[in-house]
Amino acid sequence: MAVVAHVREAIAAARTARFELGLGLDQPVHDLLEVVEEAAGVPVAVLALPEGVAGAYLVRRDQPFIFLNGGEWITRQRLTLAHELGHHRIHHRAVLDGIENVEGKSKDPLEQQAFAFAGEFLSPEQALRGWLEARGDPLIDITVLSRMGVAFGISAPAMFVRLVDAGILQRAKQRQALKRQLDRGQHRAVEKALDLNPVEDQLARIKRENAVPRLPAKLRDNALGAYAAGLIDLDRLALALRRDRDTVERLVTQLGLTPQEPEPDW
Repeated sequence: MAVVAHVREAIAAARTARFELGLGLDQPVHDLLEVVEEAAGVPVAVLALPEGVAGAYLVRRDQPFIFLNGGEWITRQRLTLAHELGHHRIHHRAVLDGIENVEGKSKDPLEQQAFAFAGEFLSPEQALRGWLEARGDPLIDITVLSRMGVAFGISAPAMFVRLVDAGILQRAKQRQALKRQLDRGQHRAVEKALDLNPVEDQLARIKRENAVPRLPAKLRDNALGAYAAGLIDLDRLALALRRDRDTVERLVTQLGLTPQEPEPDW
């Protein structure tokens, strides 16, 4: 019962967040990065994080930040960004999230909350039911599942989990058949055959243009301050300032900038 209550709290938090951020419950999120930074007020950095790390949520001097692994698939980046926003909106502690957390495989109640938040925030139950109703409530096969995933900016496997969690995919035989098709990768063939165009947003452009690292305006406009606060290292500072590492190293030495030790808040 405690887990169910935690999940219900997270779903309620996601719905509240959508209303407060001007999204409502009847549509996909068309540009998640814009919503998180401009509406929610949380700067997002897209970086080359270590393999297996999906993202992170941390707070420095009362300022929250979200970090994303720019090397991950774009659908996972969106899922991770919504997951980290969940940590922020539910007032969780700072956390470094592995891929298993973002995919809902963690047994940590806080991670389960962030996972539930992300699902409802990206694809509200009301919006999912509305999408199906507008198309005559079709049988959810691999084609419909693939179309829904693209429409809401998440992968077909993530949409499958979402539909199960939302109580829309209830029949066991139907779930089993879809799971087998997903395991065989048939959704990818469907997406290619139907020429389904993925959501085009800021995260997609960053990925396509290989524009990593991408620092948020709050850090980009004051990259030296971010370095001094221990938020970015010397290599990322050099990239932000568009100067070679040796030049930047001399600059911070001349300015007497010494980065603070990271706070142990993971």
